[in-house]
Amino acid sequence: MIGAVILASFAVLWVGAGVHDFDRRWVALLLTISVLISAAVIVAAIRTPFGRHSARFNGTIYGIFVTLEVTAIVIVAVLLNRPGRKQYLIPVIAFIVGGHFFGMVPALRSNEFWWIGGAMCALPLLTMSFLPQKFWAPVVGIGCALILWFSALDAFF
Repeated sequence: MIGAVILASFAVLWVGAGVHDFDRRWVALLLTISVLISAAVIVAAIRTPFGRHSARFNGTIYGIFVTLEVTAIVIVAVLLNRPGRKQYLIPVIAFIVGGHFFGMVPALRSNEFWWIGGAMCALPLLTMSFLPQKFWAPVVGIGCALILWFSALDAFF
């Protein structure tokens, strides 16, 4: 259940990051919808008594990958949070977060994280390859939220 709460919470953050440049009404609407979806995911996780989870957890590997992820995000935020580079910020952070999920495979002993990491790395690359820059943040932000919601649901069903 804790995994679903974490994934659903980060999904809301991804929506917020993706739509932060929208008109305030759209931001409020989309954030409200994302909170409702995350709440539904969490309720489903709580009500599913026999969800899949790993009994073994390697805290050392987990700590290493989370530390690498946070360090990389801070560095990228400093380097890209400048005029003319900001449009790369959300896609690059999504790629970093996706990469951290590959480390969750041995840390949590679950192959489920291969597809999450792959999807979160592929999404920004495909988005930046095929869509105009003005669509990068919302597509990547909302897309990452969808990946996290589906992965949270997949872990419990």
